[in-house]
Amino acid sequence: MKKRIVINPLTRISGFLEIDVQVENHVITSAKTKGNMFRGFEQMMVGRNPYDAIYLTQRICGICSTAHSVGSSLALEDAMLVKVSEEGRYLRDIIHGCEFLQNHLRHFYQYTVPDYAILPEVSQIYHTDYRDFRLPKKVNDELVAHYFEALPMSRLAHQMLAVMGGKAPHNHGIFVGGVATPPTADQIIQMKSILQSLSAFIETKAIPDVYTIAKYYDDYYQIGKGPGHLMSFGVFHQYKSLGTLYVDPLIYQNGEIRPFKEKNITESIERSWYDGKKEYAPLEEMSEPNMDKPRAYSWVKAPRYNGHPFEVGPLARLWLSGKYQRGISTMDRTIARVLELKVVADVLRVLLNQIHPNISLQKEWELPEQAIGAGLVDTTRGALGHWLKMENRILTFYQIITPSAWDFSPQDAHGVHGTAEQALIGTTIQDLNQPIEIGRILRSFDPCMSCATHVYSPGLDPFTIQVFG
Repeated sequence: MKKRIVINPLTRISGFLEIDVQVENHVITSAKTKGNMFRGFEQMMVGRNPYDAIYLTQRICGICSTAHSVGSSLALEDAMLVKVSEEGRYLRDIIHGCEFLQNHLRHFYQYTVPDYAILPEVSQIYHTDYRDFRLPKKVNDELVAHYFEALPMSRLAHQMLAVMGGKAPHNHGIFVGGVATPPTADQIIQMKSILQSLSAFIETKAIPDVYTIAKYYDDYYQIGKGPGHLMSFGVFHQYKSLGTLYVDPLIYQNGEIRPFKEKNITESIERSWYDGKKEYAPLEEMSEPNMDKPRAYSWVKAPRYNGHPFEVGPLARLWLSGKYQRGISTMDRTIARVLELKVVADVLRVLLNQIHPNISLQKEWELPEQAIGAGLVDTTRGALGHWLKMENRILTFYQIITPSAWDFSPQDAHGVHGTAEQALIGTTIQDLNQPIEIGRILRSFDPCMSCATHVYSPGLDPFTIQVFG
């Protein structure tokens, strides 16, 4: 028996994502992940003052905006040959780390937990039709209590970011040289106090909760593997006196961990709604949108490393740093995201103890007449790259490859499926009318398809599942 299942949009993610799968005898035989929103930020950057990129590219996303300010400032520093002080790196990385805490807390409790626990239907947004819930009532009730406790915790992480970043999202703190304004002693103490509260919640609630879910849904250790290739651009690493606190730029492929090399990155637009060369290096071409392109099915391009799709994100980082190597699956990905909360909180504690109040990092920077720059960094959802060119002190080219492009790419020029598509293919769907397995697998990647806001209207269906006979 063959079925076609379309879910559009996939809810409890960031941005618009459509899933289109073919099922034969309850097994997914083909999958398409479709990004349905065109960003066009690369085109918006051309002709602008290069400093604008730090603030404008943050508007790509309201969730991971700090990540783009880090990527663009690194690309500018590379182009301007700016050597950032260790104090500047510490301060920028502290702001960046706050976004990890805020994002992971929110994604685990508000986006992932509803897949596994029954929430009280105090509002229509908590209504669900599927019934694969396995937690005993006492355990379920405790997890639900933590679901609501996580809301102020996630907000606290954003408050911590805003102490030094000025506001959240879309901070004003990160700039060339590290940060725009040095922290005061009061601000440092405030951030340490918030971090203490967040660490207590992570260690006593979040980590036990994710292992509780894993205990009752252990079949998800066998579902959603994907290609099994892992990659990180590195983050919280290679400090002069502290060394690497988390992970260096590395890849995992065919059972081996090897150094990452930027020259091996390419993008394919064979099945994406763009015109231009089918495959190119990031600084080689900025493709043009064309939604009428035959055989294309997504605005997401297909980045590849040495011609292969790679998974990026918390599981890749924990695996490459040797902190978690149990396996690659839906449940391993979910566990890794929560374990990373403690890793990042520990890193922030070290960095906060290194900084000094009221040390200015800014001066009158000078833009070169002509330059090329690249800013590569790992962020909440994985490997993020910004590439730019400038002439006459104006941006003439901008290229961005986001973590969700690595995880949610369409097929490439060689017909190879993207990472999430491969994670879906081969999955057994128990109930074709309630294909909960698809949502659980895809949310384990924490998709962030674009800067978008979902609108929910009472009385209307929040999402649609189409099953074709």
